[in-house]
Amino acid sequence: MAQLDSSVVLVALPQMAGSFGVHPVDLSIGITIYILAQALLLPSSSWVADRWGARRVFALALVGFTLASVLCALSRSLPQFIAARVLQGAAAALMTPVARIILLQSARKEDLIGVITISTVPMLIAPTLGPPVGGIIVTYLSWPWIFLLNLPVGIAGVLLVLRFIEPRPAPAPRPFDWIGFGLTAAASCGVLLGLTALSESSAAWQRGLALTVAGGVCGWLAVRHLRRHPHPVLSLAVLRVRTYAVTTLGGGLLVRLPVRALPFVLPLMFQVGLGYSAFAAGVLLLALNGGDLLLKLIVSRSLRRYGYRRVLLASSTLMLLATAGCALYAGPGLYWIVGALLIVSGMGRSLLFSGLSTLAFADVPHEELGSASVLWNLLLQLTNALAVSIAAIVLNATALASGASAAHVSVLDCRLALLALTAVGALSLYSFARLPPEAGAHLSGHGAASAAQQPPAGSEGEYE
Repeated sequence: MAQLDSSVVLVALPQMAGSFGVHPVDLSIGITIYILAQALLLPSSSWVADRWGARRVFALALVGFTLASVLCALSRSLPQFIAARVLQGAAAALMTPVARIILLQSARKEDLIGVITISTVPMLIAPTLGPPVGGIIVTYLSWPWIFLLNLPVGIAGVLLVLRFIEPRPAPAPRPFDWIGFGLTAAASCGVLLGLTALSESSAAWQRGLALTVAGGVCGWLAVRHLRRHPHPVLSLAVLRVRTYAVTTLGGGLLVRLPVRALPFVLPLMFQVGLGYSAFAAGVLLLALNGGDLLLKLIVSRSLRRYGYRRVLLASSTLMLLATAGCALYAGPGLYWIVGALLIVSGMGRSLLFSGLSTLAFADVPHEELGSASVLWNLLLQLTNALAVSIAAIVLNATALASGASAAHVSVLDCRLALLALTAVGALSLYSFARLPPEAGAHLSGHGAASAAQQPPAGSEGEYE
C-alpha cells in the first residue's frame, strides 16, 4: 500500500495542482514532507513497538495511514494536503519497520529466506503497476480516487493483522531517550534535505552542502550518545554483528547506489537523450522489474547450493556489468539490446537484494531485531537519497562542463553518471569477498558448514 501510494501520486500532481490552484512544482512539498515525517519518527519506531506491542502498533499504523489517505482525498487546498501527508508519513514511519520486526520475530531462521522473498514481491509489483494505475484513475475518474484506493486495502490489512498475528509479551519498559531521538531525527532530516537540495540544481549546492554537513555533525553526535546511553532509542550494538555491518554499511550500501539511481537516470537517458517515447521508456523499466521477479523463485535454491558469499559476488558482478553495458550500448532504436541488459540487471538485483536482506538479520540476536529493523530502514532511505544526489551532481557537472545548461542533459551525461555509480558499486566486491565462506550457512543450509555454523541456544550466532 505504501509503495503503491508513493508511485501513483506522482502521476496525479498536475491534476491536483489544478484543483488547488497552484503550480505543479509547488506540490513537490507534499512528497518532501512525507519523506521528512518518516525520517523524523523512524528512530522511535522500535521503542514504540516494544512499549505498546508490535501487533497493536502495526494495526494502528495501518489505521493511521488509511485515515490519512482519506484526508488526502478530501483535501481542497495545499495546506490541507500537506497536513494530511504529514500524518501519512508519520504512520508509514511505524508501518514499514514494525512490519519487518513482526516478520523477523515470527519466522524461524531457516525460514527467513522464503519469508523475506515472499514479502518483497509486492514491493516490486507496486512501483511497476503504480504509474499505469495512476494514469487510468486520473484519466477516467479523478485524483482523489488515488488515495481512496488505500481504504479497502487498509481495512483488509487491519482485519488480517487482528486475525493472524498473535500478540507477544512486551519486554520490560525502558525510558525514552529524548536526546538520542532528537539527534538522530535531526541527522536524518538534515542529510535528506541536504541531498535533495544537491540533487535539484547547481544553484542550491551551498544550501544543500550546509544541510548535509549539519546533518552529518548531528549524526556524529547521535552515534556518540547512542553508544554511551544505557537505554538508547536506537541501539547500535547490532553493528558489531559482522554480517549485518557488511550488508548495511559495507558492500550492501555501495552496491545499492547504482541500483537506486537507475529509476532516476534511465528515464532521462531514454526520453531526453535518446528520444525514446514515454511508452518505450516505461516498457524498458518494466523489463528491469520483470527480470527481478523472474529469479525470485530460485533464490533459496541458489543460496543453498552456492552460499551467500558466492551469490553476493556473482549477482553484484552480473548487475554491475549489465548496468555498465546499458550505459555504453544504449542507442536510438536499440530497444532489444537495452531491454535484454535491463532484464539481466534485474535478475542480478533479485539475487543480490534477497541475499542482502536475509543475511543482514541472520546473526542478529533476538533482542536486537527491533533496532536492526529500524536502522535498516533508515539507512535505506539515506542510501536512496545519496544515489539520486550523486547521479544529479554528475549530470549537472558534466552538462555544465560541456557548456550546456544543467537543465539540458545529454546522453553522454547520463552515461557518465551511470558509469560513475557503477564504479562506486564495484567497490562492494571487496567487502563481500571478505565474508567467511560459511557466512549465513545456518540460514541457507549451504554445504556441511551449516551444521557447524548453527548458533548455540541463546547466542543467535552473533559475530564479535
